[in-house]
Amino acid sequence: MAFILKLYLIWGVSIFALGLILLYPFFAIIIWSSNEKLLKSTYYFNRLWARFTYFMIFVPVTRIRKAKLNTKASYVFVSNHSSFLDIPAIQLIVNQFVVFLGKRSLATAPLFGWMFRNLHICVDRGNPEKTEEMFRKCLNKLNQGFSIGVFPEGTQNRTPPTLNKFKDGAFIIAIRSQKPVVPITIVTNWKIWPALAPRLSWSPLILVQHEPISTEGMTLNDVATLRDQVKEVIESELKLRYPKEYNL
Repeated sequence: MAFILKLYLIWGVSIFALGLILLYPFFAIIIWSSNEKLLKSTYYFNRLWARFTYFMIFVPVTRIRKAKLNTKASYVFVSNHSSFLDIPAIQLIVNQFVVFLGKRSLATAPLFGWMFRNLHICVDRGNPEKTEEMFRKCLNKLNQGFSIGVFPEGTQNRTPPTLNKFKDGAFIIAIRSQKPVVPITIVTNWKIWPALAPRLSWSPLILVQHEPISTEGMTLNDVATLRDQVKEVIESELKLRYPKEYNL
């Protein structure tokens, strides 16, 4: 059984890398063009990459959308984070291009790093000037009609499905921009490819997109309230599906 799981991991990593290699020229052309309309079209390539990956590792995908979103509107998408596959997973349920916030270390990864830092926004933690620059970039993207994707746990959770403490960044961005927050619960990715684990396991992927939460009229004094509200929405779905893990 261990040998089969090792082969499955090698297969999964190879498929993920193959999808990137095949689509990389298209991403590169769009990045070099510096055309905003073309930039939004990378959504289709991201989604194709995600579909290809999950299809080729034989994982069926269930999408539950609790509200219909305006694909031309900007949102701040907020999700739990427990797997390498979380960004592709979000592209399977969100019907628009999402600019993700990610650790600066992602920008140094071979191939993927160049693409990530040119399409998304890197976070330099512990540097107030860089943090404010990151906020400005996010606000500019939202004002340009893009949506932002944030994993407020800050890093891949090592103890899923229970959540780690949420950081404030996503909610500061949402309130400063007055854009709605859309919580997303990635229910099962931690079973498929757990954080930093050298293994890949089979499980259906379940994604839940919750109703948007308006930030209209909120101020920065409401950051904690909004953060706790969003966490409760995401966590309520996890509690429903994993009562034993939550001691319910």
